[in-house]
Amino acid sequence: MILITGSSGFLGTNLINFFLKKKIKFIGIDKKKSAYLNNLNLKIADITNKKKIEKIFERYKPQKVIHLAAISGVGSCQKDIQKAFKTNIEGTFNILFYAKKYQCKKVLLASSFASDKFNTNPNYYGYTKKTLEDMALTFKKNFNLNVAVLKFSNIYGSFSLHKNSAIHQIIKCNLKKTHFKLHGTGKQSRDFIHVDSVTKLIFKVLKSNKLPLINFINTNKLTRIIDILHLIDQISKFKTKYKFIKAPDGYDIKIKKNNNRPNKNLIINLKKTFNWYRSNYK
Repeated sequence: MILITGSSGFLGTNLINFFLKKKIKFIGIDKKKSAYLNNLNLKIADITNKKKIEKIFERYKPQKVIHLAAISGVGSCQKDIQKAFKTNIEGTFNILFYAKKYQCKKVLLASSFASDKFNTNPNYYGYTKKTLEDMALTFKKNFNLNVAVLKFSNIYGSFSLHKNSAIHQIIKCNLKKTHFKLHGTGKQSRDFIHVDSVTKLIFKVLKSNKLPLINFINTNKLTRIIDILHLIDQISKFKTKYKFIKAPDGYDIKIKKNNNRPNKNLIINLKKTFNWYRSNYK
């Protein structure tokens, strides 16, 4: 049995769909009901509630855990740092503590490249993810828990109507014909990875016998945000309105040398994502 936290979220929904197709047994928990899934294996439980989390471990005795539940994104964490601390740090501790207590064989924790940039560009989201990685190392070295970190780049794809990250927000603005707010010059680059690739890579790590502490889930290809906007314009055949604004504190707008042209897979997956939004975004 595999326990998935954050089962109602963007990545959780896509991962569960992947598991359902492969007929993998799982139990999903989230503090809110899923907007996309109606499955008997989804339970309501907040990772900050120690008693409920222990009951989940005690009842289902998961052999493996994929911990995705979190307050994600710089803006959301900066807006409510107490909530971010309680969910991302205390909640993660609860998962690790009971995974150790109930002798789970493998625990995967979701992190972000934001943790790498914390020292040069500190923000509260990066702080919570850096702390998560420190906890993973501590439980691995001191308590012999087989724990590993999944360090994600910028994920995009379907089942993401609630997401406000760049690609999702650009598509929403394009469809609603509203202005997209570009931080800085828009020439800052990001590593964008489609959620289908992410679910396959998570599964690969889950099956692996030898786990490094840090597992990078990215494409190693950078694309400027302004170029993403223009690609979505080409797909939609409508020019997205946009305006430049000052980036909020904690956002990374540093411009890196980038000679990458948008690759074929990126264009295919952007089209796939746009078509999903066209069918589901009202």
